Amino acid sequence: MEKVPDDWPYADEPTVCAACGSDDDRHVTVETLGLVWGAAMDGGLAPTAVGGYSGTLRFRCCHECWTERGIDALEAARTLVDRGGRAEDGRPFALDDDRVAAAAELDAERVAVGDLRRPEFRSDPEREHVRSQDEAVEAALDSWFDRE
Repeated sequence: MEKVPDDWPYADEPTVCAACGSDDDRHVTVETLGLVWGAAMDGGLAPTAVGGYSGTLRFRCCHECWTERGIDALEAARTLVDRGGRAEDGRPFALDDDRVAAAAELDAERVAVGDLRRPEFRSDPEREHVRSQDEAVEAALDSWFDRE
């Protein structure tokens, strides 16, 4: 695993609830979110700021926040995109409002990086494709938060 850059806002370990900061013994730990999810979190990195890294984010959530604040929408979450609203032909895509709202409840400084790696792209077109996707997600999130 790569070393997490010093200027990233994330914690070393998920030791308290990422939403409220509680250290309640009744909690869940989520390890399925990709780095792009940080863009929806309070103080998280924008997708384009992640650079060439890929990996996951890990966070802890107390029982109350998980159930009462709706963070449970992130259980087994893999994408910010609404699977039912996928765009085709280069049109903008829809975000999953429940999952983005749940991620927005989290403080990035209480979220940890689970694993981190620099992908080995075989070609410049692959690298450009990933950058293009990151820019599209960032624009969609900017638009999502503007309408709140």
